[in-house]
Amino acid sequence: MVKIYFIASIGLFFTFFGFAQEKGDSVLSIRRSPFFTDIVKRDYPIPCLQAIGAHSYLRLNSEFLRTMPVEYLPTKKGLMLHFGRSGRLYQMKDNGDSLLYFERVDRTINQNYNNGSSLFYAQGDIYELSGYGFWKSNGLLRLYNSTDREWDIVPTNREVHVPLVASSRSTAWRDTAGNFLYVPYQIIINDGMSSSWNEATIDPVSYRLDIKTKEWEELGEMTNSALKLFKAANFICYPSENGYYLAMTKGVYFADFTSNTISFLEDPQLVQTLLRLQSNSQSYYYKGWVYSLNSSSYKYDSIRLDPKRFTSTGEVIWEKPRSFAIWFYGLFVLLMLGLFLLYRQRKRKTVNSVIPSSGTGGGQLQPFTETEQSLLKLLLGRSEKGLTANITDINYVLGLKDKSAGMQKKVRSDVMSNINEKYAFVTRQNDLLVQSIRSVADKRYFEYMINPACREKLRQLLS
Repeated sequence: MVKIYFIASIGLFFTFFGFAQEKGDSVLSIRRSPFFTDIVKRDYPIPCLQAIGAHSYLRLNSEFLRTMPVEYLPTKKGLMLHFGRSGRLYQMKDNGDSLLYFERVDRTINQNYNNGSSLFYAQGDIYELSGYGFWKSNGLLRLYNSTDREWDIVPTNREVHVPLVASSRSTAWRDTAGNFLYVPYQIIINDGMSSSWNEATIDPVSYRLDIKTKEWEELGEMTNSALKLFKAANFICYPSENGYYLAMTKGVYFADFTSNTISFLEDPQLVQTLLRLQSNSQSYYYKGWVYSLNSSSYKYDSIRLDPKRFTSTGEVIWEKPRSFAIWFYGLFVLLMLGLFLLYRQRKRKTVNSVIPSSGTGGGQLQPFTETEQSLLKLLLGRSEKGLTANITDINYVLGLKDKSAGMQKKVRSDVMSNINEKYAFVTRQNDLLVQSIRSVADKRYFEYMINPACREKLRQLLS
């Protein structure tokens, strides 16, 4: 118990110390770019731009703030800047000169309770849903109170957690009118009860929030194919006026929440272009185009993403729950159909069968990011020699050696989970690519290796 109080005291000390260092950043500035001024001119609301590091062009003094990702939220009152993992909120001011200014509008003290939260604007208010912090995720809805400049907890009929996955953009989607917020599925984490990210609870049920009444409605359970798609495509995801564009290896899927349908566009070259935007660019989708700003070169660019090119896959995102009577009736019909087919089979002594086939298509793109490839090459090399990789090796490859133990654990788990999800989706296999075992030297830690049954396929993917 003494140890817990000591750790908590140290955490509070550094929290207040960090805030003490950032008092001078009440006003931030960036070079003028039409990327920012054009956003507020759009004729329908644009969802929050996903958080990335923007410190190469954002002028700020606090080293503490430099560690936080930056996201932008267009509202009717103007463009808002939000630092991820905190409640710090800034509003853009355009004085007509060479700089754009962001003035702080909140006076938040709490932080690190909302990692990976979903920020959105609806019906004149700014909201934030869910997040991870202090060893567990939450499903709380928070509202920015402009009167006292703090974040208030909004009572709802239940908690709904967003899918907290590293680099994930498929967390929650808000409709154009701002009436509803959709959460495709949940990932519920409690590190106090579970020692591994892979043991986090996945709730495949899709929910919809009525923003006016603050009531969550259960829409149905995600299909297995839709769940795999959302989990494996988290490295490229653009919200649109009807749903999400989710990019995979050879093309882009469109998950339409308004009609509960999934369509597809096969275009590997487009996917590669979109993938390059993820590491160092702010970007968003608007009326058939993806607009981007490179944080290094400060180049404003766009690429066509035409919704008319997509064709339906015939699949749905979620399926409505069915009552026991419906299931019983369905089983009865199947039984009668089976008996009828058996009768025909014996009578005609013929068998009609349909064997589904699947094409393999053309060349294969690399499903893993550069960081994931480096980690997989390390694990593959060790595994071929009958060795494992410890967390020190993995932290070095992922660039985490100077991060806190808690952050190291979370990022490691995220990366391992993403790799296994992508491998399963691309290969259509259920085997875990990356396996973990308890360290012989210290049972508190895990060591990692490549599943022997997957090594040959991994060599092909990495070639």
